[in-house]
Amino acid sequence: MAKHTKVLLILAGAVVVLLILFQASTFSVRQDETAVVNRFGKMDRVVVDAQESERVQKGFDASGLDVRVTVSKGLNFRIPFVENVQTYSAKSMTYVSETVTINTFDSRRIDLSMFAQYRVINPALYSITMGALANANRLMDDRVYPAIIQTANTLNFNEFFDSARVTNALSSDLDVLNENLVSTFGVHIVDIGIYRKNFPQANIESIEGKMVQEIQKESEKLIAEGDSLLTQSKAATDRVRKETLATALETSSQTKADADAEAIRIYENAITSNLELYRFINRMETFRELKDTTVFLDPSNDFIGYLAGKK
Repeated sequence: MAKHTKVLLILAGAVVVLLILFQASTFSVRQDETAVVNRFGKMDRVVVDAQESERVQKGFDASGLDVRVTVSKGLNFRIPFVENVQTYSAKSMTYVSETVTINTFDSRRIDLSMFAQYRVINPALYSITMGALANANRLMDDRVYPAIIQTANTLNFNEFFDSARVTNALSSDLDVLNENLVSTFGVHIVDIGIYRKNFPQANIESIEGKMVQEIQKESEKLIAEGDSLLTQSKAATDRVRKETLATALETSSQTKADADAEAIRIYENAITSNLELYRFINRMETFRELKDTTVFLDPSNDFIGYLAGKK
């Protein structure tokens, strides 16, 4: 019985030793992690995401570091007590800056706060330059935030309220910024932008005053343009009225003249066709004019014959 217990104890001890050796000779890298393997305190290899391996290798080539790049996430082996492992989160982390007042390109002031989402894609470079993940915000403050403010200084005040314009301006410099961050610190920025923008309290009244002046100026311009259009419209209407009246007067005069000519023609035709009728009408007119008039004439006077219809 004692011999059996001794065997069990030996087996249990062997299992414990094997577990310790297994634990000492293996390490695990989750899919959302990266890792650095150091051998005798010197970096030997890194475990990174497959899609980032080429970029990490370029970073090592540029810096002259002799470090192997592997993509073997999951269970990995190491030399016990010779190699130690540091792991870093590969998840996107968010940085939000302090609010600062800047001058826009058109010399106006605005309060800005920016954000950035970033990942550690090369843990070896990050470990050498920054150490722990807690130091990442210092990197953002020192390298990223000044670059964003420098870009923001190139925008006019009104452009900060056009989200597409701001995004394009920040994105245009992001590739150059990432190239430096990846090759130097092993950090890649995924997204960047303006987190908050406000008017400085001291400038609100000044801005309101400028807005009122601009509105008044625009109102005066619109009133002047309206008065000019009204004057032009009146002049055009008066011209059309005068032209219409002149045309109508000319037409009516021509019509009256044509009518008078037609009446005279008709009258002449009537006289020519019946001379006796004409003479009769004239005698009737003469009798009407002689009404209530006493005329003494010699019997031999031609007028007596005219009245009698003999001449």
